[in-house]
Amino acid sequence: MANLWHGCQRRHSEPFLWAPRLSPQDKKHLMCVSHILQEQFSRYERAIYATLSGNLKQLLPVCETWEDTVWAHFRVMVDSLVEQEIRASFISSTEEDELPREYLEANWTLEKVFEELQATDKKRVLEENKEHYHIIQKFIIQGDVDGLMDEFGEWLSKGKNLLLGHLLRFMTHLILFFRTLGLQTKKLVNEKQVSLIAFYVSHLPQDLGISQYAAFLESVTEPEQRHHCLELAKEAGLDVATITKKVVENTRRKNGGEFAHHDFTPALDSGTNEEDRAKIDVIDWLVFDPAQRAEAIKQSNAIMRTFLASKKHDAAKEVFGKLPHDSIAEIYSQWEEQGMESALPAEDDNAIREHLCIRAYLEAHEAFNEWFKHMNSPPQKPGLVEHASFTEKVAFEHKEKNDGPWFIMLHFDGRLSVTDAEEDPERKHQMELLRSLCLPMMCFLLHTVLHNTEQYQDCLRLADVISSENQKLYKVFSKSELKKLLQKLRESSLRLLDLQLDPLGYENQP
Repeated sequence: MANLWHGCQRRHSEPFLWAPRLSPQDKKHLMCVSHILQEQFSRYERAIYATLSGNLKQLLPVCETWEDTVWAHFRVMVDSLVEQEIRASFISSTEEDELPREYLEANWTLEKVFEELQATDKKRVLEENKEHYHIIQKFIIQGDVDGLMDEFGEWLSKGKNLLLGHLLRFMTHLILFFRTLGLQTKKLVNEKQVSLIAFYVSHLPQDLGISQYAAFLESVTEPEQRHHCLELAKEAGLDVATITKKVVENTRRKNGGEFAHHDFTPALDSGTNEEDRAKIDVIDWLVFDPAQRAEAIKQSNAIMRTFLASKKHDAAKEVFGKLPHDSIAEIYSQWEEQGMESALPAEDDNAIREHLCIRAYLEAHEAFNEWFKHMNSPPQKPGLVEHASFTEKVAFEHKEKNDGPWFIMLHFDGRLSVTDAEEDPERKHQMELLRSLCLPMMCFLLHTVLHNTEQYQDCLRLADVISSENQKLYKVFSKSELKKLLQKLRESSLRLLDLQLDPLGYENQP
């Protein structure tokens, strides 16, 4: 007992949080001493034992101020948490029953500590609970920055007395510090304080400000609100072009599906879900400013590639429709206004060509769907109206020959083959996959249209298009796909023989 007492005296002059952990037997002994020997020891001596044993009840009587009371609670909380962790990891179950139940079942938390301070019977501590700096300390200890900002707002709304002195200066510096951490921005975003967000973000480091404002814009869906947010960003001096680009990239990369091989069934569409809708609508961020037309085309191409790979053609068409019709002309106009006489940069030129390729593909696919529905649900054959014009007569003759708008597929000669002059590995990889996914399927669909409309000679022209060294489309076909295509061409050739023509559709020579 003497050795223990001298040890307590030594620790009394040092920070108690530094003191080594006592054994359960010593801790239990100290608890008994602090409870029983009230006459032999002064309250400060009992407090020493109480501190080392986590006995809050005997420690609080010597804590007269708010600071002392907070320290006492946290000293006991730390001791309790350490004890629980050690017992859970190392102490045998036979030792767990040696300490009082109220100690082992305390379950202290930050919130519980400050609840205890509010319920104290000490008048001085209750009064000090209301002091501004103690309130600030409480919120910082709890990590509740949003609550602290609300408290600041209440203080400022109560009058001008607070605006004088060091407290306002301290509040200002504290807010600036939180702002550098991005904590203030989070609160403003959650509360949708749109008019303040751009201003606060402008004081953050540039990279952090861009990511923070972009994350906020992802939650803005109303067109008018989007435009308003961009105007506020411009007024605050933010890099709007980089921010909107990041918004689009963040959205299109969420839950991105893998490119998967098409089957060759004429599916009309595989449906558009909420995630697809977000990727479609996010293009709106890039069409407010005409100077971002090139970026709008690049990002829309990237989104449409993923849609085409998963056969979501309707979704791809909606993305296409988001772009103003004069986008390409606007890009060339801006380039000329800069006094550039050379060709567009390779990156922009490739984006435009890919944009045109996707448009041709979507038009061809839509034409096939119309033909497919027409073939499976043939409408009543229309007649030629009386006094028809020459144009109407020509159109009627084309319909009679079944070479309607779907015939555009014959001219889809592999324009998805876009040469990449810029280094973009992701785009290059996707383009290669898209060629292997879309071009074979388009060729099979085109053969279906031509063969079923008895245009057998045009079916065989497919062989010339695919084998041409100009586009080298044969390289995107697998061996099984080439074998299947040859079988289909053979069927068309046999039909030509049935019509007393040669295998290529020409008249037999005597």
